[in-house]
Amino acid sequence: MKENDIIKKANAILPSEAQYNFCELEFLALINFNMCTFTNCEKGTGREQEKYFNPPELDVKGWITTVKNAGMKGVILNVKDVDGFCIWQTEQTDHSVKNSPWLDGKGDVVRAVADECREQDIKFGIYISTYDLHESTFGTEDYDKFFVSLLTELLTWYGDIFCVWFPKKTGPEHKYNWQLYYETVRKLQPEAVICDCGPDIRWVGHNGGVERKEEWSVVPYTLLNNAPVSRLVEPDLGSIRKLKKASDLVWYPPITYIPLRKGFYFHKQEDTDIKMLSNILDVYFRSVGNNGVFALCVSPDFFGKLDKKDVDSLFTLGAQLRVEFKTNFAAEGKFTSEDEKDKAHGADKLGAENGYWHSGDKSKNISVTLDMGKVNFINKIVLAENTKTGQQIEKFTLSYFFDGKWRKIYSGSTIGRKKICLIEPTNARRIRLDIKKTRGFATLKSFEVY
Repeated sequence: MKENDIIKKANAILPSEAQYNFCELEFLALINFNMCTFTNCEKGTGREQEKYFNPPELDVKGWITTVKNAGMKGVILNVKDVDGFCIWQTEQTDHSVKNSPWLDGKGDVVRAVADECREQDIKFGIYISTYDLHESTFGTEDYDKFFVSLLTELLTWYGDIFCVWFPKKTGPEHKYNWQLYYETVRKLQPEAVICDCGPDIRWVGHNGGVERKEEWSVVPYTLLNNAPVSRLVEPDLGSIRKLKKASDLVWYPPITYIPLRKGFYFHKQEDTDIKMLSNILDVYFRSVGNNGVFALCVSPDFFGKLDKKDVDSLFTLGAQLRVEFKTNFAAEGKFTSEDEKDKAHGADKLGAENGYWHSGDKSKNISVTLDMGKVNFINKIVLAENTKTGQQIEKFTLSYFFDGKWRKIYSGSTIGRKKICLIEPTNARRIRLDIKKTRGFATLKSFEVY
C-alpha cells in the first residue's frame, strides 16, 4: 500500500466520544483500598479472612476532596484485586464486606465513593481484577458467568461509570471470555471506556510516563486487549512504516500510572518513600503532556483515611500545577496564519469554544504565529490538535522573535491531544509554530503559553 493510501486510512480512524471525553480528563486518581490495606501486602492470596477488613474511621469525603484539590478529575476505585475480596455488597460471593465486622457487615465502599464523587462532581470508575485467587470456579466456564454477575452489579447499582479498568496481570490459569466482558460493559455503561485489557485505552507498558518520541493514538489493531507488554513498550507503535505492516488500525490512546508511595497499597513502613514533587511533575509532563492520560495511585491507610504525609504531598502537587498553568499569556494574543482551510477554521479560532484551526490540504511548511501583545517571561508552550478530526502532525518546531530574527527554542514530533513543550525560560512576545510534516493536513485546538 502506498504512503498516501496509508495516510488516508489512518486519518479515517477517529476517537469514539467516550475515548475523547476520557482523554480530556487528563489526570486521574486510582484508589487502592482493599484487603491488602489490612494485611500489609501488595498481593493477597485469596485465603484472607473477611474479619481483617475493618476500617474504624472511613473518610471517603477526605479522599475525594484531596484528589480533587490535587487537580484530578476522575477517580477509579479498585473494587476487587487478585485476592477476590469485594468491597461492595455483592450477592455473588461471601468473600466481601458483608461478612466483615465493618459497620456490622452493612458497609459498602463502592457506594460511599460513587456517591461522594457525584457530590463533588468527580467522574467515578472501577478497577477490577479478572484474576481471582479465591473464587472456586476460577479456571472453568462458570467463572465467566460469576465475573459477569459481579460486573452487572457494579455497572447497574452505582450510577454512571466512566471507566472500567481490567488490569493486565491476569494469570495463566483461565481462558478469559473478554468479548463477553466487553459486551457487558457496552450494554450496561455504553459511555464508559474499557482500559488496559480492553479496546479503548492502552497501558503504556510501564509506570514511568509516556516516553516515546512519537506517541500516536492510531496504532495497529493487534495491540488491542491483551497484547504482551513487550509490544506495548516498543519504541515505534504508530509511524507510517509501522502502519504499512498492519491489516487494520484502531484509535488506542495511552495511559500511565505510578503509585504516590513505593507500593500501590498503604504500608506504614513506606512513609519515607513518598514520591517527590519533581518526580510526579516529570511523569505528568511526559504523560498528560505527551498525548496521554496520567493516573496517580493513592492508598488510604487501615483507618480508612489518607495519611497526613500523602495529603500534604497531594496538596503541594495541586498548588504547583496551579502555579505552572496559572496565566495563559496567549489568551489575549492574536493568532495569524497564511495556511487556513477557510474562515471558519482560521487561526483566530484557536482557543475558542469548539473552535479550531485547520491548515487545509497543505501538509508541509505550515506556520501559525502568535503575538502576545507584550513581552512575557515564559517556560512552557502547550499545543493540542483537534483530535476529533484525528492525529496528523508528525514534526514541528517552535521559535521566538528576538533581535530581528526567529530563533528556534523547541523541536518536536507528534502533538496529539496535548503536547507540553518545556523550554528554557525566555522573554518573548512573538512565537511561531512551524509544522514541518503532517499526514495530509494539520489542526490545532489550542496554543497556550505559560
